[in-house]
Amino acid sequence: MANSQIDEQFVQEQKQRLEETKAELERMRDGVEADQAEGSPDEGDQTEHDSGDGGQQIFSREMDATIGNTVASRLEDVEKALEKIEADTYGICEDTGEEIPKGRLEVMPEAIRTVEAQQSFERERRPPTS
Repeated sequence: MANSQIDEQFVQEQKQRLEETKAELERMRDGVEADQAEGSPDEGDQTEHDSGDGGQQIFSREMDATIGNTVASRLEDVEKALEKIEADTYGICEDTGEEIPKGRLEVMPEAIRTVEAQQSFERERRPPTS
């Protein structure tokens, strides 16, 4: 199954973009992991710090975790898009089987769903609000 809106040259250009994005995301992931593994040299004895220092350290760890989760999620999408190129299903929605518009793929080469399917996917993953 192939997307009739895109040709082989477009797919190869997207593949190159995806591979470059993957390499950059892997560098970012490795940097975040290194930061988390090293931690702050001052984190050992919390009795020497005021509450502001402790709050900053907690904030920094939470930011690293958030960035790490975002990078991991995007890396997963990039890898899935590369798999779809190899399977000759690039540009076909993962959920609905519909063609993903070429414009969406140009803006977001790692898109594996149509906009509507992505919105539905995100609603299902979002925890219910109280």
